[in-house]
Amino acid sequence: MYPLLEAHPKAIVIHCSDPRFQKAFRDFIAGELHLQDGEYIPFVISGGVAALSEPLKLPKEFKFMKERIELFTGLFNSIKRVILINHEDCRHYDMLKSTLGSIFLQHAAHMNDRQIKDLRSVARSIMDFVAPGFELEMYYARIVRNGAPTILFERV
Repeated sequence: MYPLLEAHPKAIVIHCSDPRFQKAFRDFIAGELHLQDGEYIPFVISGGVAALSEPLKLPKEFKFMKERIELFTGLFNSIKRVILINHEDCRHYDMLKSTLGSIFLQHAAHMNDRQIKDLRSVARSIMDFVAPGFELEMYYARIVRNGAPTILFERV
C-alpha cells in the first residue's frame, strides 16, 4: 500500500525525461524551489520545453502541451507558478536539430544558446494562455565536470 497525497499544487514544473537528470531535478525542486510531493505537478516530457518552442513546425506537440497546461491551471486554482527547466546535453534537442535541419539553430551560436532562447520564448507563449498573476521561472541545468559530474542549476 502507498499513501494518497492531499494535493494542492502550487506549481507546474516542466522538465525533460532524460534519466540522467531525474535525481538532480527532484533534489532541485525540493531543495531550491521548496516544493514537496503534492505541491507541484511534474510535467516530464522528452526535451522539456522543446515541444512548446516550435508551434508551427511541431503543431501536435505544441497543442498537447498547451492543452495540458490549460487543464492543470483550470483544475487547480492553487497553481500560481510555472517552472521551466532545460538541460545541457539534451538528446531530444539533438534529434530536433537533425530532424528540422540547420534552421533549428538559426539565431543561436550553440545548442545551449538555443535551449536558453527557448526557455525565454516559451515563457512568453505560456503567459499568453494562463491567467494573469502567474509567476514564471526558468532554469538551465549545466553539467559540471570537476571529478564526478554534477548538475548546476542556473536561473535564466
